[in-house]
Amino acid sequence: MLTLRRYGVGVIPSGPRYLLFLPLLLLALLASACAPLTRGVSGKDVVSSSRPPVVVRPAAGLDLLGSGAASPMLDTELGLRHADVGWAFYADAARERQLAVVLAETPDGWQWELDVSSPWREVRRDVYATGPALFAGATFLMPASADPFALMLPAPPAQHADEGQWRWLVRRYTQLFDFRAVKLVVEYREPIPAGVGEQLADALDAGQQPGGRAAALLGEFEARSRAAFSVLAYPEGGLAAEGFAHDSSRVHVRNLAGMAGRMEPIRNLPSDDK
Repeated sequence: MLTLRRYGVGVIPSGPRYLLFLPLLLLALLASACAPLTRGVSGKDVVSSSRPPVVVRPAAGLDLLGSGAASPMLDTELGLRHADVGWAFYADAARERQLAVVLAETPDGWQWELDVSSPWREVRRDVYATGPALFAGATFLMPASADPFALMLPAPPAQHADEGQWRWLVRRYTQLFDFRAVKLVVEYREPIPAGVGEQLADALDAGQQPGGRAAALLGEFEARSRAAFSVLAYPEGGLAAEGFAHDSSRVHVRNLAGMAGRMEPIRNLPSDDK
């Protein structure tokens, strides 16, 4: 005689009832496996139906300047490898408050490194939860020459020779998904605040927390960065969306690779680490 076995809070049916239930289960699993992966833009939102199932929504006043996809080459310990990167870029009317959203996926056999830090010195590294996302946050200064989206912006103001090149004040939020196969990056940028900008820049260059008025300005900037976007769960009914078009003409692909970050081969056996 067949019996019922209990696993956790569920019950697996057996006998004739199981034979009736099995085809329905197989059909449900097949439908789930065959459902197309939606990644792209719905209105102004960046949407992903899975890996991760989220909607990233820019705040009011940030307009979509462009979106697309590219396959930049990343420098790895095993040479150059492609990664698939979908992106959307937003800015206000003055082109000073900016928001960039990137969904980057590794090729088979690769994963993103756990270290999601930028190439520049960072401060205020912490965790930020919003909706279904749990981001690692960090603040830093980024040179204009490293900006993937400079083609969609006016030329940065000229600097005196002893001031170096123009730099953006950046707050970056990063989360890894799907066993580190997918990375979501949301980045908010502004010009360095006037007045005490030099004091703030000096502290960030040294990787130190600023003090005085510069510390207050930095806190206000980070509050604006959090208010610049929201993350929602992808709805069960789906969304009408346009997939990221593979058009590299509006981004600096090499800089996009730098924003995507670093990846490494998946090591499944202990001997692989030797």
